Amino acid sequence: MSSPAPQTAAELLSHDRILEQALPLFATEGYGAVTMRTIARAAGLTIGTLYHYFPSKRALYLAVLDRAYGRAARHWSHEVLHGPNDPHERLATYVREYCAFVASHHDFVRLMKREQLEGDAEQMELQARSLFASQYQATVDLFAELAPHRDPTLLAHSLLALVLHHYEVRALRPLFPGYKPEHDDPAHVAEHVLAVLLHGIEPTA
Repeated sequence: MSSPAPQTAAELLSHDRILEQALPLFATEGYGAVTMRTIARAAGLTIGTLYHYFPSKRALYLAVLDRAYGRAARHWSHEVLHGPNDPHERLATYVREYCAFVASHHDFVRLMKREQLEGDAEQMELQARSLFASQYQATVDLFAELAPHRDPTLLAHSLLALVLHHYEVRALRPLFPGYKPEHDDPAHVAEHVLAVLLHGIEPTA
């Protein structure tokens, strides 16, 4: 059952406020622990008003995912990874934009990590189908084009791991020897990831 589209400016404001409040709750407490009543309270709405916008917690969760990540994923899938530019340019654009996104969307990264750790098969399948499938396949397709002699699936996983893990341990990295402030800069990280993917650890000219 889909959610009714907001019709007025006031409805749109309430709709957006619900999604803004729900994301950090899902990220910190997990899908199973968060109740609709908790979300309504955080958004400053009655439970009846919340159900007016979202008929179920699942519908609300899907809307949160789409707002937090879905639009970006569709942009990468349709406009960047499968774009008209040279494949190396497409990869560079994707990695730079992806690093910038992950660096600035802490709650979404935390939510994805929590869902993986909790290991809810239904939730993982929901995320895979509704969020990541198209972007992931487009990434695999690009690597197949760039490096037909390599396993494109492993290359896609390597890219995701290089970016996601780097920001998942953002609180630990300053405690390690050799840490530099630029290691937090997504532009700097993106150039590093591109260099590793395209040239490995061999020195470049």
